[in-house]
Amino acid sequence: MVVIVFLILSYWQFDRHQTNKNLSYDETNQALINIDEINLTTSETFIKLNGSFKLVDYYKLRSRVYNGISGYHIVAIYRDQNNIHITVNHGWIPLENARFEIGNFRYGFDGYLQNYDIKSPIGQDDKISSEYIFRIDKNFIEKDQIINLSNKYIHLTSNCGVGIECASLNTGYKPPHMTYSIQWFFFSICLSIVILRKNKLI
Repeated sequence: MVVIVFLILSYWQFDRHQTNKNLSYDETNQALINIDEINLTTSETFIKLNGSFKLVDYYKLRSRVYNGISGYHIVAIYRDQNNIHITVNHGWIPLENARFEIGNFRYGFDGYLQNYDIKSPIGQDDKISSEYIFRIDKNFIEKDQIINLSNKYIHLTSNCGVGIECASLNTGYKPPHMTYSIQWFFFSICLSIVILRKNKLI
């Protein structure tokens, strides 16, 4: 069973490596969309989201690194005049920064549409009613806020908030997913050999 878990982790890290390798972000063309068009728009698209939005709540996304400094991303929940909700990643603040400002947006958002994160098999669980989260997980946010969300969130590229650095999707900390994948695969081979020898099969 443990061997299977190691193999799953190896594949998951390899898939993350391939995903990060294939991403490209182009700001030369900006799509003008409304909130009800988010699910019909491809992820990684540079958009201008029309509308006026009221701040509902926000989280601090843990373990974000910017220019080599540890911090958080500010992930906020907004709703429009029709009570449709959207998740917005404002960007980065350092760990010690308690003075940042976000609020209502009267003229929409500029940024990239992103797919929500998926919890890994052994990832830490987010806690209901906590200020902190480990990932931008659609199912968790819907459960915590008791709302429904679109299938993608927005990663802002401008007007990110007072005291908040807009976090480029092309820079910053890049986890060594390929190295992790090889490590988990190696662990699975070693454990398989130990199990086979223990049972005198080799």
